[in-house]
Amino acid sequence: MATVLVVYATHDGQTRKIAERVANMLRVHRHAVELFDAAHDTGHLDLSRFHAVLIGSPIRARGYLRPVVRFVQSHRTALERLPTLFFSVGLAVLSKVHDGRAQTMRIVEQLVAETGWRPRRVELVAGALPYTRYNFLVRFVMRRISKKEGGDTDTSRDYEYTDWSAVDRFALEFMDEVHQSRSQKASPKAQAAVAEARP
Repeated sequence: MATVLVVYATHDGQTRKIAERVANMLRVHRHAVELFDAAHDTGHLDLSRFHAVLIGSPIRARGYLRPVVRFVQSHRTALERLPTLFFSVGLAVLSKVHDGRAQTMRIVEQLVAETGWRPRRVELVAGALPYTRYNFLVRFVMRRISKKEGGDTDTSRDYEYTDWSAVDRFALEFMDEVHQSRSQKASPKAQAAVAEARP
């Protein structure tokens, strides 16, 4: 069992849903999980209490939300000592016109350049198009973007594109990697203890 921190920022609520899914999945597998919205005060967080950190943000205006950027900048030194995963939430990965994954990875690299933090693992997660919750202007803009990328344009309904089985999979795979890494680090100590105990 590991103690895990899941931090997120959200704009329309989809990234929060993904973070909650990750947290619940890890709890089912007996990990102790703390879930935090980066928009709230996270300055009190002591990251040394955690064995791993997962951070998520949606893409807005070709960048990530400021609360997540500030969190990473504030805790960069601690994050560098821990296994970390970043999940980027957006619609570009669904593009039928462009290489959305490559476009998204360029935005991830911008985050790395801005914060100096390079996560051990990056996951690109499709988000949602909640047309009915947008105001007229946002709905108009998002419909144009979606149409340009070959996406859905019926603004009378909402679309959720997140692959929940993929979310479950990357969360568990990452924690398996963390467990293996912790076991490898503990192994030399255990071997030394056994050697000292021998007559």
